[in-house]
Amino acid sequence: MRKLLEKLGHPETGLNFIHLAGTNGKGSTAAALDAILRGAGFFSGLYTSPHLVDFRERFRVGGEWVGEKDLRKSLDPLIRIIRSIPREQRPTFFEATTALALKIFREARVDFVVWETGLGGRLDATNVVTPELCILTSLGRDHEMILGKGWRRIGAEKMGILKRGVPALSACWPRVAQKALEKRAKRLGCAWKVVPSLQKSSDTLPLTGKHQRQNLALAVAAARYLGLPDRIIARGLSKTIWPGRFSILRDRPRLVLDGAHNAEGVKAALETWAEVYGAPPGRLIFGCLKDKPADEMLRIIRRTGTEIWGVELNDLRASDPLSWKIQPVQLFSSVSEALLADRKDPEAKGTLILGSLVLVGEVLNTMGVRVW
Repeated sequence: MRKLLEKLGHPETGLNFIHLAGTNGKGSTAAALDAILRGAGFFSGLYTSPHLVDFRERFRVGGEWVGEKDLRKSLDPLIRIIRSIPREQRPTFFEATTALALKIFREARVDFVVWETGLGGRLDATNVVTPELCILTSLGRDHEMILGKGWRRIGAEKMGILKRGVPALSACWPRVAQKALEKRAKRLGCAWKVVPSLQKSSDTLPLTGKHQRQNLALAVAAARYLGLPDRIIARGLSKTIWPGRFSILRDRPRLVLDGAHNAEGVKAALETWAEVYGAPPGRLIFGCLKDKPADEMLRIIRRTGTEIWGVELNDLRASDPLSWKIQPVQLFSSVSEALLADRKDPEAKGTLILGSLVLVGEVLNTMGVRVW
């Protein structure tokens, strides 16, 4: 990654980064912080992954997707460089995308870059920058085949973004991981703070659910660290948009879309449904990727008594519903087929769709929903 950036003329220099890592909530926290920065008058860049519908979603400049012309301007020299590298030494897709983001933001001369980690943190392609602030969102047991099993190992990878002397804000982690984080922060001389969740109140927040109150609290704490006044923070926060996170697509019959793709995320989505509607959903349409804990997620869903429908995603990494230990009541070979069946036979208590961000993208595409 560093060699690639060297060939690009080190586009990471001269930019002010706020680096985020964690299992769940990175995107929501990043989107909220970006909205606050823009509300305060800053010209910000936001790098997130994966995209839901359009590749340009990953690169937002001043709140907008990067333009086609600007994307091409930064992409062409990157492609030339990659083609000059021997095939076996070429960067991965995510490494190339991360380098592209840096070039886009450098060309745009943004004031801040809200910089989301892809996977883990310590060895992630994004971990080539020295940020002004690090943010660690909630921890969950995801990608254990890559990051290692257990809270301590997963936490160690996430906290790998910490840099000597750079302040850090964190959600509350499981005890063993938080103790390790406290020790690591002290060793690096990082001012470190655990940020409590926002309290539930009559105020309307832009994202729904207890877990989102934690994510929004991190964004608010980061903005306060940067010296922004609360009235500016509140104004920017109210304009946060982050699709596919308990997005209500239809009220009657009720249809909600959520990108939860691990056990913690599924629990949070179901708790949010109960918080909003007072009871579990009547139906849940589920699809996921091979590297996700399908059986664990399905066990959590089954405990609610919700009727489960399974769907196969149109992706090479898709999990085969026939391999799941808990078999859904109905199986569908495509998202469009599942949505059509749900529309013809709506569930009175409503339908929740979750299991993968790939599923979110397919639903939005199928329904022609414009969420940005």
